[in-house]
Amino acid sequence: MKAVLSFCLICLFFVGNAQSNLDPVKWTFGSEKVGDNKYKITFTATIEDGWAVYSQFIEDGGPIPTTFNFDENTDIELKDGVVEPEDKETKYDEMFEMDLIKVKGKAEFYQMVSVKSEDQVLKGFLTYMACDDSKCLPPSDVNFEITIE
Repeated sequence: MKAVLSFCLICLFFVGNAQSNLDPVKWTFGSEKVGDNKYKITFTATIEDGWAVYSQFIEDGGPIPTTFNFDENTDIELKDGVVEPEDKETKYDEMFEMDLIKVKGKAEFYQMVSVKSEDQVLKGFLTYMACDDSKCLPPSDVNFEITIE
């Protein structure tokens, strides 16, 4: 009996670790010069098939929205807000029982900035939540450090 119980506990440990190591979203970051002292900062999510991340604009009671948090840098001025991908979809979600805005596949968010001097570094973190049709992973924070040259 003890052997069966030990085996079950070991299986639960490995299943729990496999679940916690599940990461269906990979983030990359970049910057592109678009004018004199003006740059487009990109946050690109590559999302595995069957999974989605959510808009910044989610009502209370739904999943955790994607959020972008920037460290203060007096040499970098953020323009407007973070722009979401154009190919997002809005539809009713059975799990949350509400209309939600989701992005799937490859999704590029971007922030326009202007810089006061060259060779700046934009630091911060983003928070997102990934879900498929039956489950959601806990929210994740991803640090970024983007060199603006």
